[in-house]
Amino acid sequence: MILGLGLQGGGVGVARFLARIGMDVTVSDRASRSKMAPSIKKLDGLPIKYIFGTSWDKNLNKYDFVVKNPGVPKEYTPLKKARMVTNDAEIFLTLAPRSKVIGVTGTKGKTTTASLVSHILPNSILVGIPGVSFFDCFFLKKEPTWIVAEFSSFDLEYITQSPRIVLFTSLFSDHLNRYPSFHKYAAAKMNLLKFQKKDDIALIANSKIIRAHLPKKHGKLIFISSRPVPGVIWQIPEISAVFAMTLGLTLGISKTALLKRIKSFKPVQGRIEEVAKKHGVLFINDTTATNPGSASYTFLQLKKHFEDVIVITGGEDKKFSAREIRDYGKLLNKASWVILLPGSFSDRLKKSLLSPSLVLSMDEAVAVAANISKKGTVIALIPGAASFNMFQNEFHRADVFLKAIKKIK
Repeated sequence: MILGLGLQGGGVGVARFLARIGMDVTVSDRASRSKMAPSIKKLDGLPIKYIFGTSWDKNLNKYDFVVKNPGVPKEYTPLKKARMVTNDAEIFLTLAPRSKVIGVTGTKGKTTTASLVSHILPNSILVGIPGVSFFDCFFLKKEPTWIVAEFSSFDLEYITQSPRIVLFTSLFSDHLNRYPSFHKYAAAKMNLLKFQKKDDIALIANSKIIRAHLPKKHGKLIFISSRPVPGVIWQIPEISAVFAMTLGLTLGISKTALLKRIKSFKPVQGRIEEVAKKHGVLFINDTTATNPGSASYTFLQLKKHFEDVIVITGGEDKKFSAREIRDYGKLLNKASWVILLPGSFSDRLKKSLLSPSLVLSMDEAVAVAANISKKGTVIALIPGAASFNMFQNEFHRADVFLKAIKKIK
């Protein structure tokens, strides 16, 4: 049983893989068949059974094992009836050649860092990022030299083994609506290091918080600090470039070759992404900044390069601490204007803002921002929060943002 098909590709990937190797696969989702149609279409022709709606989580004990989608909490009550529960990340790590896997995690920067590392390494494949299944590295005509895999905290909840090479980009509060404490969230992240052997390698951001939560057993630690890397464009975090340079040099790639590859790297979709320019106004999409820490980083990056920044922020809360929200609000008071999308996070954030504008839709937010902007203004979507009160996910939020921009005359 694949519990949770979803629309981001993970459920599709594991269902396709297990069906192709001959397993009797059932896929379920609490959403309707019509809503899941895009994912079902990708599995067309495979001998897969489907269950949708209210019966999606019934009779889990009749299956040999249940593969849990990251969107389903580990503590979800019906899972207790299952004979065995695992997830796609654990199956992937069990089957992939360990010597080829480079695992990347972190609260912020993991997708950009993983994408950049894959970009600099010859004959590599990138998996585990949003929309790309871990299982896309199997059944290839040419076997990759490297498999660069991104892992969220939810991916890491069931793993019992670690890659030979791990990159850990950052650690601060997130997903506290799913974890009872920051310590539990950090512990899930640390699973990627926990099962390394002494000769394995772990590149770690030089952070007191990360050092404080390191597991007792791990590989050889190389601590990474941010510093300028020649030719890196401002949208790419310096520390991501340093991770890529350090790993490349460790693997024997020349500095000249690495710099050339890094210079040719383009920002990842939804991460400080320049999406439009109208009437001299630049629009930035950073929809994947779904916590105050990530959002603060993005805002500070923008303020380094632009004087006039209008921020569209807010959404649903993930039980962030009052201090984190207050600090983010104080930082946003340096923006030219702050426009809040509806949601429980916004309700808490507005208490720290000097003059927020509350809006009811993304269309209205973009229209208001465009109306008060001038040539040289940057209008940035930096949510700092979850999207589920208004959108299917953060990428749907970005799509609506882009459509709203197109409506500007």
